[in-house]
Amino acid sequence: MEDIANRVLSSKRKRLFGYKPLFEPYQAVSEHEISELERELHVRIPEALRSWLLLAGYGDIAEDLSFRAEWFKPVEFGALKGNVLFAQDTLGNFYSFAPTNGHIYFFSRSAPEYALLAPNFRAFMEELERRGFQVLEWVENLPALPYDWNA
Repeated sequence: MEDIANRVLSSKRKRLFGYKPLFEPYQAVSEHEISELERELHVRIPEALRSWLLLAGYGDIAEDLSFRAEWFKPVEFGALKGNVLFAQDTLGNFYSFAPTNGHIYFFSRSAPEYALLAPNFRAFMEELERRGFQVLEWVENLPALPYDWNA
């Protein structure tokens, strides 16, 4: 993950007047804080996500995808019960990982739908980078499946 983190942390985006960092840091994350988070959630954070957090910390990518401690919550209902939310985009959509296999999922805020995004966090970040960090454009065109939050 160090290679991706270094590219994200050193990249700039062109703005109307000049350039702005691609990643806006919010708060550093320590190994102790990740251990506490794992204890609270009763899951192990996938290694690539753990590395990302230790290298980049909490913050926002391209002002669209937000990583914060408060987003880390367990999914308590439905087919993906046991997944852990870890990020949110500017439209309020959530992103989760499956503790069993590391798969990354998208949860729509505007409809009871979800979609598999990537087999793991590294693949998620690689695809996000390939797409120019345009997460909203990516998820708008996903073939989503219905999600029953009452199950």
